[in-house]
Amino acid sequence: MSTLNVLSYTTSLVSDDSNHATALKYVLYLITVIFLFAVVYNNKRESYPDLPRLNPKGRLEFGWAKRLQYFMTHCPDLLAEASRRFGDKPFKLFTDLGDIVVIPAKYVEEIKGNRGLNFMEVGVDSVHTYLPGFEPFAAEPALVKVVNNNLTKTLAKLTTPMLQEAALGSSDIFGESKEWREISVEQMTSYILRISSRIFMGEELCRNKEWLEATRSWTQAAFKAVFALRAYPRSWRPWIHWFMPCVNDSRRKLQYCREVLQPYIDKRDAVKAEANARGEPNPFDDSIEWFKQECFKLECKTMFDPAQKQLQLIVAAVHTATDLLIVALINIAKHPEIIGPLREEVISVLSSETSKTLNLEKLKLMDAVFKESQRLRPIMTIAFRRKAMEDVILSDGFKISKGTIVGMDGIKILRNEEIYPDPLRWDPYRYLELREKGEENKARLVSVTQQHFGFGHGFHACPGRFFVANELKIALAQIILKYDIKVPKNLENLPEAAWPVSGSNYKLPNGTRFLFKRRKEELDLGTL
Repeated sequence: MSTLNVLSYTTSLVSDDSNHATALKYVLYLITVIFLFAVVYNNKRESYPDLPRLNPKGRLEFGWAKRLQYFMTHCPDLLAEASRRFGDKPFKLFTDLGDIVVIPAKYVEEIKGNRGLNFMEVGVDSVHTYLPGFEPFAAEPALVKVVNNNLTKTLAKLTTPMLQEAALGSSDIFGESKEWREISVEQMTSYILRISSRIFMGEELCRNKEWLEATRSWTQAAFKAVFALRAYPRSWRPWIHWFMPCVNDSRRKLQYCREVLQPYIDKRDAVKAEANARGEPNPFDDSIEWFKQECFKLECKTMFDPAQKQLQLIVAAVHTATDLLIVALINIAKHPEIIGPLREEVISVLSSETSKTLNLEKLKLMDAVFKESQRLRPIMTIAFRRKAMEDVILSDGFKISKGTIVGMDGIKILRNEEIYPDPLRWDPYRYLELREKGEENKARLVSVTQQHFGFGHGFHACPGRFFVANELKIALAQIILKYDIKVPKNLENLPEAAWPVSGSNYKLPNGTRFLFKRRKEELDLGTL
C-alpha cells in the first residue's frame, strides 16, 4: 500500500464521527504520522552513496534499534567482518554515534594533525556534554592548562605524596589479612581515587571518606548514564534524558558531590582570607587553586564550579588509570610467571633511590606490562575518531565531508601481525626488545605512534598520560610488593582477545574481582 493510500484510508476512517470516537481519531492520526516518519527516515538520502555499508538496514527495517543493539555487543565482530570484506578501503558503519565512515590506517599521519578534523567534537556527542549533568565530561581549556602546567611539568615533586598515599591507601582499602580476601572494582577505583586526590585535593580531603565515596559513586553512575543514553539516536537525546532514571541518578550524585565539597571550600576560603589579612601568601597549592587561577585567566569566573572541576580531573585521569590498572592486574594474575621479575625490578630500581631522585622511567618491565595490556585491550575499539569541521580532502583525493565522523579499526592496527608477531599473545617483553633495538621512542607507555595509540595520537594525544603512567607504576609497585594476587576462574580462562564491549568501548567482564593476600614486602615504598 502506498503512502498516499494509507493516508487516504486513515482519513476516511476518522471522517465518520458517528462510528469512531474522538480518541480513535487521534490514535489513527498518530499512526499515520509515525508511518510517514518511518517512510521518510527509511528513504532519506544516503550519504557517501559510493561507499559500502557494513551493517545496512533490512528491507522492512524502519528504525535503528536492531542494528544498534547488535553493534553495542558485537563491534569487534563487525570490524573483523569489514576487514574480510573491504580490506583497506573506507566503509560506512552504523554505531552508537550514528553513521560513521571507517577509514584505513594508511591515513593516520594525514589526519593526526589536521585541524579540520576535531576529536573534541566527537566527545560532545559520545559523552553528551551538551546536556545538563554531563558537564564534568567536557574537555575545557582550563582542564588542559591544569594538566599541562600543574601536573605534567611538576611530576618529580608529586612522587613523594603519591608514594605515601599508595602505602596508606593500600592498607586501608585492601587490608592486612594474610588470608585470601576478595577485592572489588569499586575498591580499585577507591585506591586510584585516593592517590589522585592526594595530588588534586591535598592530604585532608583525599582521606575524607564521604568525598571519596561521593566521587566514586558519581563516577559509576555517570558512566552508566553515558552508555545508556547512547542507545538512543542523537536527535532523541536532548529530550529523552529527562525521563531516564540512570541519568537523573547521575545528576543527583553530581549535586551531592557539590554539597559534600562546599563546606571544605568555605573553610579554605576563610583560611586564605586570614592569610591575606596577615600579608601571607595563599597556603594552598592544589587543583582547586589551579583551576580557579586558570578560569580567571580565561575570564570564565562565573563558570568556576569546584566540584565540577574535580570531577573533570577524575574523568580524565582516574577512570583511565583505574581501567588500565585492573586490566594489567588481570593479565599479571593470568601470567604469574611475570610477578617475580616485576618484584625484582621494583626492588632493584627503588631500593637505591630516594623520592627526590626516583626515576619511575627505570621500571621498564612494568612499563611494558601496562603497554602490552593496553595493546590487547585498549579503551576503544574504533580509534582516531574525528568530526570534520569542514570539507577535508586527503592526499589520494578521498573527501571527508563537513559534519562526517570518521574513525579507524583500532583492533586491526593493534593486532597487526606484521608489527606484533603472534599478536594475540600477551607478551610485555616485546617492548623490552624494542628498547634494545634503540627504538625506545616506540616502546614507552607514554609514546604515541601510529602503531600504538592507547593515549591517542597527534595534537589530540592525552596530555595527562605522563601523570597517569607515574601513578600507575606507583599503584602497581605497592600492590605487588604487599600482596599475592589471584583472579577467579572466569577471568583466569578469559582469552586474551575476548574482552566484552559496549559499542565502541571495551568494558570489564561482569563480576570482575581479585583475590589479595598480604605478604611481607621487601621494601617499604611509603618511607622513600
